[in-house]
Amino acid sequence: MNNLNIALYIWKSQYETDFALLDTPQEQIEFLKDLLTGNKKDISERVEENLDSTENQTKLTNLEALRDLFLSKLKIARKRLEVLQTYQTYDVQKTQQLSSEENIRPKIIESQHDNLDILLKDIAEKEPNFSGGEVWLLLKKELGRNTRKYDKDKILLQNSSDDSETIIWNSGRGKSNETRLTKDYLTRNKWPVAKKWAKENRNEPS
Repeated sequence: MNNLNIALYIWKSQYETDFALLDTPQEQIEFLKDLLTGNKKDISERVEENLDSTENQTKLTNLEALRDLFLSKLKIARKRLEVLQTYQTYDVQKTQQLSSEENIRPKIIESQHDNLDILLKDIAEKEPNFSGGEVWLLLKKELGRNTRKYDKDKILLQNSSDDSETIIWNSGRGKSNETRLTKDYLTRNKWPVAKKWAKENRNEPS
């Protein structure tokens, strides 16, 4: 079995299922970046060991092949994100154009958001000064509460068993209806959008 086939075998046996359950290119990018971080550490450890060892050289070569596979998939995910953002930009421009023609202020339609967006918007309305890190800790606390303060519909399901900085939530999508939310994705993407949405709602004329 050559190095590429070994890398593909590792991908299919360890990562392919979790990757297939991710709903957006951004989630795929975060997933692959995490894998690359671990892969880089593994390669560094192998380099520091005895390079004359045939077994060590084989493992190092396999790790490098796996790295190249991760990078290839990361490139595809980033391309998908670019395409998606292009369509989203067009949709926003079209909405603004229609709203302008009707002399109506452009607004975000709630039905375009998932349950996690709605939960985060509710939190943003109550805790507008929270940082992304504070919101992450709040979500973790919600998971431990029998009676939840914010997550009334209990869409937050559990902490990930393989990553302390990942939460599993009920998105209603995919084979298991479950989606992974990483702390990094929350703080860099989900929370800023939720705060903006909450602010826009506060500024809407009654």
